[in-house]
Amino acid sequence: PGSAFKTFVLTAAIEMGVNPYDTYYESMPVVLDYPGAPKPWSVKTYGNNYYGTSTVAQATLRSDNTVYAQMALDVGAEQIVNVAHRMGITSPLNADPAIALGGITDGVSPLEMASAYATLANGGEHIEPTIILRVKDTQGNVIWEAEPKRTQAISAGVAYEVTRLLQENIWHGTGTRADIERPCAGKTGTGQEWYDAWFCGYTPNLSTAVWMG
Repeated sequence: PGSAFKTFVLTAAIEMGVNPYDTYYESMPVVLDYPGAPKPWSVKTYGNNYYGTSTVAQATLRSDNTVYAQMALDVGAEQIVNVAHRMGITSPLNADPAIALGGITDGVSPLEMASAYATLANGGEHIEPTIILRVKDTQGNVIWEAEPKRTQAISAGVAYEVTRLLQENIWHGTGTRADIERPCAGKTGTGQEWYDAWFCGYTPNLSTAVWMG
Protein backbone atom coordinates (compact mmCIF):
# COMPACT_ATOMS: atom_id res chain seq x y z
CA PRO A 1 0.00 0.00 0.00
CA GLY A 2 2.98 2.35 0.03
CA SER A 3 2.39 5.62 1.85
CA ALA A 4 -1.34 4.95 2.21
CA PHE A 5 -0.23 2.94 5.26
CA LYS A 6 1.23 6.05 6.90
CA THR A 7 -2.30 6.80 8.07
CA PHE A 8 -2.02 3.97 10.62
CA VAL A 9 1.31 5.32 11.88
CA LEU A 10 -0.26 8.75 12.27
CA THR A 11 -3.28 7.27 14.07
CA ALA A 12 -1.07 5.26 16.43
CA ALA A 13 1.07 8.33 17.17
CA ILE A 14 -1.91 10.58 17.93
CA GLU A 15 -3.42 7.84 20.08
CA MET A 16 -0.17 7.87 22.10
CA GLY A 17 -0.52 11.62 22.63
CA VAL A 18 1.65 12.98 19.80
CA ASN A 19 0.54 16.41 18.56
CA PRO A 20 1.35 16.40 14.82
CA TYR A 21 1.53 20.20 14.74
CA ASP A 22 4.27 20.58 17.37
CA THR A 23 6.20 17.29 17.13
CA TYR A 24 9.37 17.67 15.07
CA TYR A 25 11.69 15.36 13.17
CA GLU A 26 14.51 16.01 10.71
CA SER A 27 13.62 15.54 7.06
CA MET A 28 16.87 14.10 5.73
CA PRO A 29 18.28 10.80 4.41
CA VAL A 30 18.55 8.47 7.39
CA VAL A 31 20.08 5.11 8.18
CA LEU A 32 18.17 3.58 11.09
CA ASP A 33 19.07 0.60 13.20
CA TYR A 34 16.74 -1.17 15.61
CA PRO A 35 16.67 -4.45 17.56
CA GLY A 36 16.10 -7.42 15.27
CA ALA A 37 16.93 -5.55 12.08
CA PRO A 38 18.76 -7.81 9.58
CA LYS A 39 20.69 -4.73 8.45
CA PRO A 40 20.48 -0.95 8.95
CA TRP A 41 17.40 0.59 7.31
CA SER A 42 18.27 3.23 4.73
CA VAL A 43 15.41 5.64 4.00
CA LYS A 44 15.13 8.44 1.44
CA THR A 45 12.24 10.46 0.07
CA TYR A 46 10.82 9.57 -3.32
CA GLY A 47 12.12 12.69 -5.05
CA ASN A 48 15.24 13.08 -2.90
CA ASN A 49 13.91 16.39 -1.59
CA TYR A 50 14.50 17.23 2.07
CA TYR A 51 13.25 20.03 4.28
CA GLY A 52 15.20 19.93 7.54
CA THR A 53 13.25 20.31 10.77
CA SER A 54 9.62 19.45 10.03
CA THR A 55 6.47 18.89 12.01
CA VAL A 56 4.64 15.60 11.58
CA ALA A 57 1.81 17.57 9.97
CA GLN A 58 4.14 19.11 7.37
CA ALA A 59 5.72 15.72 6.70
CA THR A 60 2.28 14.16 6.23
CA LEU A 61 1.31 16.66 3.54
CA ARG A 62 4.60 15.93 1.74
CA SER A 63 4.37 12.19 2.51
CA ASP A 64 7.94 12.38 3.79
CA ASN A 65 9.34 8.85 4.15
CA THR A 66 12.27 9.89 6.31
CA VAL A 67 10.13 11.56 8.97
CA TYR A 68 7.65 8.71 9.06
CA ALA A 69 10.41 6.09 9.33
CA GLN A 70 11.80 7.87 12.40
CA MET A 71 8.33 8.22 13.90
CA ALA A 72 7.62 4.52 13.26
CA LEU A 73 10.58 3.60 15.48
CA ASP A 74 9.25 5.86 18.24
CA VAL A 75 5.67 4.59 17.97
CA GLY A 76 6.71 0.94 17.60
CA ALA A 77 5.85 -1.52 14.85
CA GLU A 78 3.68 -3.63 17.16
CA GLN A 79 1.50 -0.64 17.98
CA ILE A 80 1.12 0.24 14.29
CA VAL A 81 0.03 -3.34 13.58
CA ASN A 82 -2.39 -3.23 16.51
CA VAL A 83 -4.03 -0.01 15.30
CA ALA A 84 -4.27 -1.20 11.68
CA HIS A 85 -5.93 -4.46 12.73
CA ARG A 86 -8.35 -2.66 15.04
CA MET A 87 -9.33 -0.27 12.25
CA GLY A 88 -10.11 -3.00 9.74
CA ILE A 89 -6.99 -4.52 8.18
CA THR A 90 -7.44 -8.30 8.27
CA SER A 91 -4.33 -9.50 6.41
CA PRO A 92 -1.32 -10.66 8.44
CA LEU A 93 1.10 -7.80 9.09
CA ASN A 94 4.80 -8.17 9.81
CA ALA A 95 5.70 -6.14 12.90
CA ASP A 96 8.57 -4.35 11.19
CA PRO A 97 9.01 -0.55 11.14
CA ALA A 98 9.08 -0.68 7.32
CA ILE A 99 5.31 -1.20 7.34
CA ALA A 100 5.12 2.54 8.04
CA LEU A 101 6.05 3.04 4.39
CA GLY A 102 3.92 0.15 3.13
CA GLY A 103 6.63 -2.52 3.38
CA ILE A 104 4.25 -5.40 4.00
CA THR A 105 5.23 -9.00 3.26
CA ASP A 106 1.82 -10.23 2.08
CA GLY A 107 0.13 -7.00 1.02
CA VAL A 108 -3.43 -5.80 1.70
CA SER A 109 -6.61 -5.57 -0.37
CA PRO A 110 -8.50 -2.44 -1.44
CA LEU A 111 -11.49 -3.68 0.60
CA GLU A 112 -9.39 -3.78 3.77
CA MET A 113 -8.02 -0.30 3.16
CA ALA A 114 -11.47 1.14 2.42
CA SER A 115 -12.81 -0.57 5.54
CA ALA A 116 -10.01 0.83 7.72
CA TYR A 117 -10.30 4.36 6.34
CA ALA A 118 -14.08 4.17 6.91
CA THR A 119 -13.30 3.83 10.61
CA LEU A 120 -11.92 7.38 10.52
CA ALA A 121 -15.03 8.65 8.74
CA ASN A 122 -17.22 6.89 11.31
CA GLY A 123 -15.88 8.58 14.42
CA GLY A 124 -13.47 5.75 15.18
CA GLU A 125 -16.08 2.98 15.07
CA HIS A 126 -15.22 0.10 12.77
CA ILE A 127 -18.09 -1.72 11.08
CA GLU A 128 -17.33 -5.06 9.49
CA PRO A 129 -17.77 -4.88 5.69
CA THR A 130 -21.03 -6.49 4.62
CA ILE A 131 -21.97 -7.40 1.07
CA ILE A 132 -25.68 -8.16 1.66
CA LEU A 133 -27.54 -5.68 3.85
CA ARG A 134 -30.99 -7.28 3.89
CA VAL A 135 -33.25 -9.82 2.18
CA LYS A 136 -36.91 -9.08 1.41
CA ASP A 137 -39.74 -11.36 0.29
CA THR A 138 -41.96 -10.69 -2.72
CA GLN A 139 -44.16 -8.44 -0.58
CA GLY A 140 -41.23 -6.26 0.44
CA ASN A 141 -41.08 -7.57 4.00
CA VAL A 142 -37.60 -7.83 5.46
CA ILE A 143 -36.99 -11.48 6.28
CA TRP A 144 -33.31 -11.12 7.13
CA GLU A 145 -31.10 -8.18 7.97
CA ALA A 146 -27.35 -8.11 8.45
CA GLU A 147 -25.99 -7.23 11.86
CA PRO A 148 -22.36 -6.46 11.12
CA LYS A 149 -19.92 -6.43 14.00
CA ARG A 150 -19.29 -2.93 15.33
CA THR A 151 -16.33 -2.00 17.53
CA GLN A 152 -14.97 1.32 18.76
CA ALA A 153 -11.54 0.81 17.25
CA ILE A 154 -10.10 4.21 18.17
CA SER A 155 -11.52 7.17 20.02
CA ALA A 156 -13.65 9.73 18.22
CA GLY A 157 -11.08 12.39 19.17
CA VAL A 158 -8.22 10.51 17.52
CA ALA A 159 -10.34 9.90 14.40
CA TYR A 160 -11.15 13.62 14.26
CA GLU A 161 -7.49 14.69 14.48
CA VAL A 162 -6.38 12.22 11.79
CA THR A 163 -9.25 13.30 9.54
CA ARG A 164 -8.40 16.96 10.01
CA LEU A 165 -4.87 16.32 8.75
CA LEU A 166 -5.97 14.08 5.88
CA GLN A 167 -8.45 16.76 4.86
CA GLU A 168 -5.54 19.23 4.72
CA ASN A 169 -3.80 16.67 2.52
CA ILE A 170 -6.63 17.03 -0.01
CA TRP A 171 -6.43 20.82 0.13
CA HIS A 172 -2.66 21.28 -0.24
CA GLY A 173 -0.81 17.98 0.14
CA THR A 174 -0.24 14.97 -2.09
CA GLY A 175 -3.99 14.43 -2.60
CA THR A 176 -5.03 17.71 -4.24
CA ARG A 177 -6.26 15.97 -7.39
CA ALA A 178 -8.84 14.15 -5.26
CA ASP A 179 -10.49 17.44 -4.23
CA ILE A 180 -14.15 16.96 -5.13
CA GLU A 181 -15.22 20.30 -3.59
CA ARG A 182 -17.04 18.74 -0.66
CA PRO A 183 -15.81 17.52 2.73
CA CYS A 184 -13.33 14.72 2.07
CA ALA A 185 -10.02 13.37 3.36
CA GLY A 186 -7.49 10.87 2.08
CA LYS A 187 -3.96 9.70 1.40
CA THR A 188 -1.97 8.63 -1.64
CA GLY A 189 0.33 5.62 -1.73
CA THR A 190 3.00 4.51 -4.17
CA GLY A 191 4.86 1.20 -4.13
CA GLN A 192 8.48 0.64 -5.15
CA GLU A 193 9.21 1.60 -8.77
CA TRP A 194 5.55 2.59 -9.21
CA TYR A 195 4.44 -1.07 -9.24
CA ASP A 196 1.49 -0.06 -7.04
CA ALA A 197 -0.41 3.22 -6.91
CA TRP A 198 -3.14 3.88 -4.35
CA PHE A 199 -5.58 6.49 -3.21
CA CYS A 200 -7.64 5.85 -0.09
CA GLY A 201 -10.17 8.47 0.88
CA TYR A 202 -13.52 9.19 2.42
CA THR A 203 -16.38 11.64 2.79
CA PRO A 204 -18.67 11.66 5.84
CA ASN A 205 -20.78 8.98 4.09
CA LEU A 206 -18.51 7.00 1.77
CA SER A 207 -15.09 5.38 1.94
CA THR A 208 -13.18 4.08 -1.05
CA ALA A 209 -9.77 2.71 -1.96
CA VAL A 210 -8.41 2.74 -5.50
CA TRP A 211 -5.46 0.57 -6.49
CA MET A 212 -3.63 0.39 -9.81
CA GLY A 213 -0.69 -1.93 -10.25
